[in-house]
Amino acid sequence: MSTQVKQFYETYHDQITDKRFNSPYWLRRYAHRQIHAQFLPYLQPGQRVLDAGCGEGVLSCLAAQQGVDVVGIDISHPNIEAACCLAKMWNVTVEFLQADAEHLPFPDNSFDVVLSSHVLEHLPNLNQGLRELYRVTRNLALIAMPTCLNPACWVLLGGDNYWKVGRRTPLALPVGLFKTVAAWVNGQEGPDQGYAGNKELPHIWRFPWVMRQHIKRAGFQLETFEAGPLIAPYLAHYIPHLQGLQVSLDRYRDRPLLCNFGYGSMAVCRKPGSH
Repeated sequence: MSTQVKQFYETYHDQITDKRFNSPYWLRRYAHRQIHAQFLPYLQPGQRVLDAGCGEGVLSCLAAQQGVDVVGIDISHPNIEAACCLAKMWNVTVEFLQADAEHLPFPDNSFDVVLSSHVLEHLPNLNQGLRELYRVTRNLALIAMPTCLNPACWVLLGGDNYWKVGRRTPLALPVGLFKTVAAWVNGQEGPDQGYAGNKELPHIWRFPWVMRQHIKRAGFQLETFEAGPLIAPYLAHYIPHLQGLQVSLDRYRDRPLLCNFGYGSMAVCRKPGSH
């Protein structure tokens, strides 16, 4: 199964830049731009940075705009081609390579910072991916993963889009909540949505505490843990006056309780013994 998953992703091109980062729907565009923006305050000019699972290169290019030396890797050849085009379009320098995040082609301690934005959930072996991040960073790893306690996540798990009302809207949130509760009752790491319409492709929306456990098991010290964007589904798209409230709410995503309820979560992880 691991081989089949990787063979799928080697030629898969999701075109997520147009669908997410440049979405015509304000709420979807805001959510994904906020996910990227969470990484940037931790980057300093002159650092050597790896974007492990760079997709079409948006985060890599945003990091390069801050003056860091970026290498982006992805298993998908079409994604790497798109990333190279984006770097040229944005007039930034990034080295993009096709590579497997479970077997990174770099020596130990090669990078000051390693970025992983909503990638590890796609790997056949999450823990192997975390071990590779630990191996190649000499200091920090910034890891974002989908977690399942935000209502927008329940809407997706229920088969609807959180950024616009559709025919599935009335049942989507309760169905997604039921799947989340069922996963907890059954002792699972979180509900598994599958990916690209294929239930055989791993894509688990983990519980936040499960995410933290995996990170610590890989050897990292967890410095901070914060929510991704605190999305209220549908509302800000149909009531534009709520967009300001949505932005204001996200200022509190690192608070002790709210940090578990984001559309995904981000962990700032330090390698022991680093400075």
